[in-house]
Amino acid sequence: MKSGARDVLMLLTSMVLASVPVGYLQVVLPLYLNRVGLEPSVIGLLYSLSGLVTAGLVAFSGTLADRFGRRGFLIWGTALPICSYLILATTIDPPWLMLASVIGGVGLANGAAGALTIASFDAMLAEHTPPQRRTRVFAGAQTLWSMALGLGALGAGLPEVLRQARPELGNLEIYRPPFIAIIVLAALATIVLLPLSETSIEPRNASTWSASWLPKRSFGVIARYALALGLFGLGLGVAVQLLPLWFALRFGVDEAALGPWYAAGQVLSLSSVVLSPWLDRRLGGAIAVLIVQVLGGACVLAIALVAPTFEIAAAASVMRNLLANIAWPMQQSLLMTSVVADERASAAGIGFAVWGLANAAGPALAGVMIQNGSLEMPLLLGAVAYGLGGLAFGFGFHSALSR
Repeated sequence: MKSGARDVLMLLTSMVLASVPVGYLQVVLPLYLNRVGLEPSVIGLLYSLSGLVTAGLVAFSGTLADRFGRRGFLIWGTALPICSYLILATTIDPPWLMLASVIGGVGLANGAAGALTIASFDAMLAEHTPPQRRTRVFAGAQTLWSMALGLGALGAGLPEVLRQARPELGNLEIYRPPFIAIIVLAALATIVLLPLSETSIEPRNASTWSASWLPKRSFGVIARYALALGLFGLGLGVAVQLLPLWFALRFGVDEAALGPWYAAGQVLSLSSVVLSPWLDRRLGGAIAVLIVQVLGGACVLAIALVAPTFEIAAAASVMRNLLANIAWPMQQSLLMTSVVADERASAAGIGFAVWGLANAAGPALAGVMIQNGSLEMPLLLGAVAYGLGGLAFGFGFHSALSR
């Protein structure tokens, strides 16, 4: 196997192993935290804290990764959630839970761990892939990520299975064995990366990247990308991150009922490996992202205002997830293709910093609204954010690519 293909395989294998815990916690964690006695506003604060840490570190870590090597940042970022999972497995003390959210493992932003991995992973995957295959490779990565999240979501029913099999276990003790399992997966994801090469098929130009800490040559592209990504982050934070808790309060469902729907959403998202490249070819990535993200916002709006039953609301949530997964490969590919190669990690880092900052504001705001009984408002705000983000991305990149 060629070195580039081997490194892509290691990157994707590690991502799958690290993402199964994310899929599990995406469904379980908001309900678990509520069961240990935390109010929705405090749960939202934990998710927001994770996003703030990501936003504060990711641009800085991306710039450092461009200068000093991306491999180390990726390995350490993959390993950090182990500490958070250990905390979740051993204590329910709020200060320790806050530490877990800072380190990583809470929310999709993933705290410090997310800051270290996000920029480096995208840049390394792009560099080990020929330009003509990037959209397809990023779509494949998105598909594998969806499969891993779906597998994790299917595991959301494990606490209930343990409750029935081991009735002597307490309401909180049934969550500990799954926490141990995700610790093992995170450790394996880290080990897989150890042989990873720093060398890329598209070598960086030391004479150019050493001259400046800032990605000046790609500033315009990064600014347009960051604006759109910030709106997507706000939509995700305010409408989606606490959605399991929203479903529980609105329809009275638990993890066992939610898990299959979340898994189905990820399974359907496997179609992105075909749909993303097809839409990219037929419409162009910029316009395709605009259409897909606006439709995703419409799905969020339907959950808030139209869906009379859990099944209909869950189906709309599944469709939103599918649309988001179709959009991401096109967004990533457009960014990696549009920026200067030497500034890829910096570009991804800055974009995700803005995403993380906006995402961090969402759960805290949503938690306060939910606790005050305003269940529809977080979803309405999220729908507007997704729609505006799609418009910003579509028109921003379409005009840039037309020049």
